[in-house]
Amino acid sequence: MSKFDKEKIDYVRLVNTSGIGQVLFYRLLQKYSSAEKVLEFLEEERKIKPFPKSMAEAEFEKAEKLGISMVFFCDEKYPYLLKQIYDVPPVLYVRGNIDALSHKSVGIVGSRNASLNSRNFTSGLARVLADNDFCIVSGMAIGIDTEAHKGALMSSLNNGAKTVAVLSGGVENIYPLSNRNLYDMICEQGAVVSEMRIGTQPQANLFPRRNRIISGLSLGVAVMEASLKSGSLITARFAMEHGREIFAVPNFPMDPRAGGTNELIKNGATILTSADDIIISLNNTKPTDIKKVESRDLFVKEEDISFEDLEIVDVDLEVRILSLLNSTPVSVDHLIRELAGEYSYSQISNSLLNLELNDKIFYPSAGKVILKL
Repeated sequence: MSKFDKEKIDYVRLVNTSGIGQVLFYRLLQKYSSAEKVLEFLEEERKIKPFPKSMAEAEFEKAEKLGISMVFFCDEKYPYLLKQIYDVPPVLYVRGNIDALSHKSVGIVGSRNASLNSRNFTSGLARVLADNDFCIVSGMAIGIDTEAHKGALMSSLNNGAKTVAVLSGGVENIYPLSNRNLYDMICEQGAVVSEMRIGTQPQANLFPRRNRIISGLSLGVAVMEASLKSGSLITARFAMEHGREIFAVPNFPMDPRAGGTNELIKNGATILTSADDIIISLNNTKPTDIKKVESRDLFVKEEDISFEDLEIVDVDLEVRILSLLNSTPVSVDHLIRELAGEYSYSQISNSLLNLELNDKIFYPSAGKVILKL
């Protein structure tokens, strides 16, 4: 018998099953009440092979061996603010102080190719904020992220929650490698966190997922220096979607690294010139003031984050499926063959599940589907 919690093993199996993203994960749990029942449904009714139990157990064993904590959305330690975003990570992998994830926090992001002035300003800002008991959340990239973490670590406070680094790969996968010493210091005086399985390599399509967590953990997000195409603006758009305050540093308009921050200010971001701008604005903000986000917002533009990992439902595919069905049962295999030239099996399966959850179709017998009138 496994020494690990069976329910949490089932969570790991479900969230890692092909075609199951965060949003669908919670919809299925809501309908079937437990991960175990969802896995049975997928395997028996949909003939979808779930993530193997042995691999899920191996994930717990690796975490234990590497000193990594796995925090589940149902755990008391799971950060309240992160629970309020639309696509909540079901599992967080953490090195360091788990409590740092629930500390009063500010996200600081900006250009990797940042100017010296901006780096110095970021470091000083982060240190003052940390001295005022704010935890600094960033992504440990070179440039602004690195300066934000370093500045926070210089704080005289010894609260175990100076800074949190959110990684796009596995939590043990230090990226960039040049920040190895910084990584170790963050683990000692804060936390390093990721939603990705142990061993996951950083990839371009994973950075937007990381950015939403930076925003989700924070009461507000400060953008220090960013071009109009900077990934930092994705974090700012997530912050808008999450109902968090956005701060931006005004910069010289001829500098291409100023385009993003100046644009944010034109669109209503709070001008950031000193730590007081953040302290005064957020010092009395309580986590409970932040409301749950119930749907994806157009603030986060699809062309900016066009990755399947955020599970934007394919409405056209759902309409197409409904058009092919009526009150006479149709073979699911036949339906899949009809759509296979345009869509993947995963996309079709995901849309069928979504339509069933929305009470638009049902299965009168195994392998048959009909339109619900």
